[in-house]
Amino acid sequence: MMRVLLISFLLGMSLLISCKKQTDDYTSRGTEYFPLRIGAERLYYYDSTHYSRLLNNAEVYHYPQEFVTDTFTDLSGKLAYRLEQYRSTDTGRSYQFYDLITVSVSEYGVQRVEENRRNMVLSFPIRNLKVWYPYTYWNDSFNTYIKYQYTAVDKPFDNGYIQNPEAVFVKQQYDSTFIFVKEAREIYGKTQGLLYRKKRDLDLQVLSKPDGYDLTWQLIKYYP
Repeated sequence: MMRVLLISFLLGMSLLISCKKQTDDYTSRGTEYFPLRIGAERLYYYDSTHYSRLLNNAEVYHYPQEFVTDTFTDLSGKLAYRLEQYRSTDTGRSYQFYDLITVSVSEYGVQRVEENRRNMVLSFPIRNLKVWYPYTYWNDSFNTYIKYQYTAVDKPFDNGYIQNPEAVFVKQQYDSTFIFVKEAREIYGKTQGLLYRKKRDLDLQVLSKPDGYDLTWQLIKYYP
């Protein structure tokens, strides 16, 4: 009887250790695409065009700079990181504070809090074609119909400034017709983080006078 109990105990411990190791491996593998270290810095090029049928189109560009500045314990008792964003509108000669973002990592994925909304930008385990709902993890009724999907994993990507041999492609939204375009996608590079972000929301009912916006983020430099 004691031998049976011992064998059952050892099997249970082996299963527990195996599950924990699998979870740790998934978490470790996922965070490679969103590295967080105090002092890390990312410099981006931001380019956007705002279209209007009533006003002139406006093109806006600047250079956002993002720093991982500190850690703290969030309301759920988990470790979180503080990211400060600054932007330059004079080609990097001067920068002004722009936004504060917090990021936390759990066994479920990477959560980014921006404008008081928690968004799971990466879901663990990272697996090609995997689908997840970025807001429903937090009982958030906002845009619960939106779902993200990995469309490619560990594929090379070149954003025009930086190359990465192992990138993860995330489709956040793609609802397009002949007259409306709604697109959102992000690409994360291993050991570098966010490489590329594209968002478009266009009304093309009048082709000569579209309405909406088209914006792009591209990572220029990363200082780990």
